[in-house]
Amino acid sequence: MSSRAISSRAVSSRFTRRSALLIPALALGRAPDLTQTDLFTQGEGGVNTYRIPALLETARGTLLAVADARHDGPRDLPARISLVVRRSLDRGRTWSPIQTLRAVREGGVGDASLLLDRKTGRIWCFHAFGPPGVGFATPAPNTLQVHAIHSDDDGVTWSAPSDLTPRLKNPAWQSIFATSGTHFQTAKGRYLLPLVVRDEHGKIASRNAYSDDGGQSWLVSPAIAPDTDESKVIELSGGGLLQNMRNGRRRTIARSADGVHFEAAAHDEALIDPGCNAGFARYRHGGRELLLFTNAASEKRENISIRYSRDEGRTWSQPRTLHSGPGAYSAVIPLRDGSIAVLYERGDKSSVERITCARFRLDWLLSQ
Repeated sequence: MSSRAISSRAVSSRFTRRSALLIPALALGRAPDLTQTDLFTQGEGGVNTYRIPALLETARGTLLAVADARHDGPRDLPARISLVVRRSLDRGRTWSPIQTLRAVREGGVGDASLLLDRKTGRIWCFHAFGPPGVGFATPAPNTLQVHAIHSDDDGVTWSAPSDLTPRLKNPAWQSIFATSGTHFQTAKGRYLLPLVVRDEHGKIASRNAYSDDGGQSWLVSPAIAPDTDESKVIELSGGGLLQNMRNGRRRTIARSADGVHFEAAAHDEALIDPGCNAGFARYRHGGRELLLFTNAASEKRENISIRYSRDEGRTWSQPRTLHSGPGAYSAVIPLRDGSIAVLYERGDKSSVERITCARFRLDWLLSQ
């Protein structure tokens, strides 16, 4: 089965040629109250639909926005899908043209998630690879694979893909994929990669894969809560974890003291949700410490909003709306200048017409 990852020489050449197209970076002063920039739009570049946002700020301060390029329609794998990327050298004010991050000759790749190794600066892009005809619902022995590529030069060039499936998937499980969006490394250096697993009994649940050696070896936690799906996890101030999971019309949350085993999960009644992937991050800047949460704050895929918590997720602010119309997946990250960026799906008639990057100061959120 053949696949194509962008070679270092090819990527370097393409990014060098396009560098002249970038508008020179503006002075990086005070962040705006709120700006919104459409990065991926239906039909652009001959692609039917762009979906599944992932967002990262690199060690050098570059923003990477990654999405699925769903060539023939909006469907998930096993549709024909490639991964595409745009880069910003000025914290989201201007962006490079769309570039192919990974494409395969047969099957598809999608559902990207990004993780930064703070010690080495290495950027990881985890994603699903579906051989022809294989999606999450495909019965074993055919199964989605979890692949990874990495970059050591600020996202300019990327490695060939590696297949993590043998290290992550119990052979008895029916299917597995890594949750899309933005993931992180704990204070002690552990990689955390939320998974969705359909086990040997056909039961779907959220789990975490974790690596303590920079992604060379992996372990997978027990199931966190039954009937949960895509999830995000953050590290709390005392070193514990808080998992926030897709589970019907309210988000399900669970806490872990040891980083592997979780207490009994429960719905957070404040976090209304249509059953959709969401964004979750910890904000630490200028003496302020908050949790940030973005989702379609409705029982339908609409009203993309952001909330904050001052007490480690026990209570939440009212949602501040970024887009009141149709909307779906989102990723949220704090930037090193203290501002916040959200990459999310939105539209006027459907939730997948475009992927937009919003950037704003914390004060804009707190002034609700």
